[in-house]
Amino acid sequence: DDPTRPIPTDTFGPDYNQAIDSAAQKVFGYFSESNEQGIMLQYPDIWSLKKELETICSHLVPHLEETMYGCHLYVDKVYVYRTTKCERDSSYIWHYDNNPDVIVKNIIYLNDVTHENSPFEYLSKPDGRGYMFKAFRTGPDKWENAPNGSRVNKEVESLITQGHKGTKVIGDQGSAFTFNNNAAHRANPIIEGYRDVINIRVKPTIKKIALLNPKYTSSFEKQGVVDCDPDKI
Repeated sequence: DDPTRPIPTDTFGPDYNQAIDSAAQKVFGYFSESNEQGIMLQYPDIWSLKKELETICSHLVPHLEETMYGCHLYVDKVYVYRTTKCERDSSYIWHYDNNPDVIVKNIIYLNDVTHENSPFEYLSKPDGRGYMFKAFRTGPDKWENAPNGSRVNKEVESLITQGHKGTKVIGDQGSAFTFNNNAAHRANPIIEGYRDVINIRVKPTIKKIALLNPKYTSSFEKQGVVDCDPDKI
């Protein structure tokens, strides 16, 4: 009914907050010492956050299974990154991911986020619900690129004249927001401060399996398209 929605804070317990705080310290420490340059800085080793991610996912994934999917899920991608001061390009312009509609991403803030430090933004319809673009990659037998690419600035500009609007997601450390990967969305360049993020992507599976496993959970080191079914690896 709505492809973009906040996750209620009562979904999470005290151990979730502890895990977020621990992950935030590790990620902040890495970027404080890193000389990496770019428009989006990548945290290189998600498995150094294994304990924290397992705790976070133990709260997040059952909530999604019960309230959205009605089936088992596993985590096929974890991205940890910092957004920067930059010109609008890449993920900072309106886009959608053009993966099968069953794919959902979950953004979790590792620090307090305001309008000044790169809030996540999605396109909402006049009724407030997120706006979806059509996926052309619908499964292994139909894996097509969108005809005009998945960057949709012109389309969004037209929709805004029809009453749609960009909705920015602000929140305290630990705030979580889930969205279908084909909802129109973008990051915003930093004005002041920084924003560190964990982005957890989930995928349905018939058999209940471990939520996180290096066999089928990956990050930036592998292409972002949907990985194979774990049972086929």
